Amino acid sequence: MKEETGVDVHDVQNRMTDFGVDAMWTSHEPWLIPEPFTPEAGEMYGKEALDTWIAVLARISDEAYSDPEIVKTAPHNQAVHRLDHDAMEDPARWAMTWRAYLRKRANTGAQS
Repeated sequence: MKEETGVDVHDVQNRMTDFGVDAMWTSHEPWLIPEPFTPEAGEMYGKEALDTWIAVLARISDEAYSDPEIVKTAPHNQAVHRLDHDAMEDPARWAMTWRAYLRKRANTGAQS
């Protein structure tokens, strides 16, 4: 799907939250295969919940082919929108404590 639509696993995860279902896991880093997709249905889920989860994935797949931008710009119905994944790959932006975060912001001249 990524090659055909440009929609990747992170886009699918973000779009799944718009439907109120738990998103799938993308496996652990580093990825040994591109675009890993690990459905981790919990033991507490019944058949109805799993059917809903599968229906959401089917709808997102349809959207990816008919209107990929709606998937690529998700989530649309959440308090927190897209995260900046680039920050997670840049050690210069990491801060393990609030004090370290404030110090890094002060050193870069960032304003609150």
